[in-house]
Amino acid sequence: MRRFFLRCCVLLACVSTVTSCLKDDEEDYSGFTDVAITQFTLGTLNRYTHTVSSKTGNDTIMKSTLAGSSYRMTIDHLNRRIYNATPLPVGTDAAHVLCTVSAKNGGLVALKSVIGDTLRWHAATDSVDLSVPRVFRVMARDGINTRDYTVTLNVSSSQGVSFEWQMVKADEALAWNEGMRLEADGDSVRLCAKDKIVGRSTTACYMLTDDGRLCCSTDNGATWRDEPLDDDASLLPAAAEAVCISWPYGPADNTDYVLLVGKPRQEDIGTMRVWHKIESHDGSKGQWVLMPFDDDNHYPLPFSNNLTMACYENMVLAVDDNKTVRVSRDQGVSWHVNSVYKLPSTLSGSHFTMATDAQGRLWLLTNSGQLWQGKLR
Repeated sequence: MRRFFLRCCVLLACVSTVTSCLKDDEEDYSGFTDVAITQFTLGTLNRYTHTVSSKTGNDTIMKSTLAGSSYRMTIDHLNRRIYNATPLPVGTDAAHVLCTVSAKNGGLVALKSVIGDTLRWHAATDSVDLSVPRVFRVMARDGINTRDYTVTLNVSSSQGVSFEWQMVKADEALAWNEGMRLEADGDSVRLCAKDKIVGRSTTACYMLTDDGRLCCSTDNGATWRDEPLDDDASLLPAAAEAVCISWPYGPADNTDYVLLVGKPRQEDIGTMRVWHKIESHDGSKGQWVLMPFDDDNHYPLPFSNNLTMACYENMVLAVDDNKTVRVSRDQGVSWHVNSVYKLPSTLSGSHFTMATDAQGRLWLLTNSGQLWQGKLR
């Protein structure tokens, strides 16, 4: 295999030389000698997680997909390392990974065998076992110069999962009153006024009107349209404290799963109203579906004040003024109190708002001005 590899590279160098000879005699050709991997992007990844049945409470294994491109791969040229600083979620399949690798000046990229020195050309369609560190070799177009990079894929361990909150900052300038929410802003988050906009997806923002309509805008609020519902609009949540979040919908490319949660307008209802829809990035309308209260679901989301939600590690976390953290692993159907993700004992404030940024990092801001970040360990 190494002989084949070298022969191909020499052949490439010869072809390049012949090509240069066909050009004007005054043009001087010199082979590219700079060798470097310039980009390493993960493709769609499989993930296997446990979910809890809303009827029996039993665990089952669910398969989903994950947008690997959301996790930036850091290229350390000095130490010849490539790695993801933000770990992939628990349960990510690191043994079957698709990745796109780009090299400087059109260099050729090969993958070294786990055992031995055998090399094979790498293609974006090749599945790579990154459950262990792997060596990628890039060769310059001159067929001589090479450079090796060790690629390490960090995945949160499924054994002994722990979670901790770390305070990022405590500043009175970050203090806020009711009617504010955190919102993703690229690789960070920002604090903004709720107004009537209850949340955003990748391509749209949503508003609950005073007369009880759910509206959508795909041009950042310049124009609005009424959203199609599968049930009566009177069952929509009240606008004052409704929360809308979204995340990539694994089974289909270029779609979001959008979740809308809020207090019921009827005072005798003891659970929150939960709606959802699948939204395509091409702007086509998706119908909102009500998740009705069902006697078979023993874990509905109870009535609570000032609820905040965020999607993290392919599940939804919900926190209310009582500092109770509930987790939904079935996209908003059932909700379980989870002590693993409980709020820190040193947290101060009476109201909270959460969001995840483009890298999937979880942020929480209290109305006293404490900014926290949550991480799986």
